[in-house]
Amino acid sequence: MDFLKRNRKNKIQTGNQDLLFRRPYIGLITFTITFLNFLITYNLRNVETTYVAYFGVDLIITYLTIIFYALGIRVLDKKVPLEEDFLKRIMYQFTLHTISVVIFNILLNELFDNIFFGGGLLSLSFGYYTQDVPLAVVFVLLFHSIYFALYLVSERGKKQQMNLSNKRIKVLDGNANIFISFDEILCIYSEYGGTFVITNDLNKYGTEKTLKDFEEVLPHNFYRANRQIIISLSAIDGYQSSTYGKIEVMLKPLKPLQMPETIFISRDKASSFRSWFRRANNIQ
Repeated sequence: MDFLKRNRKNKIQTGNQDLLFRRPYIGLITFTITFLNFLITYNLRNVETTYVAYFGVDLIITYLTIIFYALGIRVLDKKVPLEEDFLKRIMYQFTLHTISVVIFNILLNELFDNIFFGGGLLSLSFGYYTQDVPLAVVFVLLFHSIYFALYLVSERGKKQQMNLSNKRIKVLDGNANIFISFDEILCIYSEYGGTFVITNDLNKYGTEKTLKDFEEVLPHNFYRANRQIIISLSAIDGYQSSTYGKIEVMLKPLKPLQMPETIFISRDKASSFRSWFRRANNIQ
């Protein structure tokens, strides 16, 4: 299941919290929860061959439960978006959503028990409903806590990026000092020992800062393509694979400034560039 692709299709905003439902994280989480549950539930000092079957069935049940959890999140995203009423969303998620996920997990366990073990393993068992069910509740509540923690981290990052975008820097226009925001910058490059800033309106300004100085303060929509240039997302028309594992990046027309129409990303940075481009465009 690719949770983010479906969310984009439905125009639901996503953040770091939805990494929980994406590959490979959903697989790692499924295995981790199943393994921890196995350690708590079974006495592994007396391992039996049937435990392999138990683990396999528990793995499937955990995965399907997480998928159901993600579907519940999609419903809540539509009905009670996190951005609109965070406290109300917490209340719904920790109550109704928790109850629905736990009930779904119980039904799955009963169903799989009857299918694979003839109903003799846990159906209507006192031990299951007094030990395994409370443990499932704990796992769901822990999952909620991680989900909201990732959301808060995501929001904090967005605010920091917004503050950076609104930040202004000093550039030189002849003998005059002027100030421009990062949103106005198309690219920054070094040439003949100097550093220059190109703005969206194709004006060129000098600056006392180096490319390394800019790297430390620029928001996430800028990328250090090579030793000579930092490009913004808005400067890119597209890119394609080139020879020897390189990437050819097509820039927007900068002919009045005698800038190249394409630049090359080295093979060593190709993977980094693709990851940055996906993140900057919110492509999952």
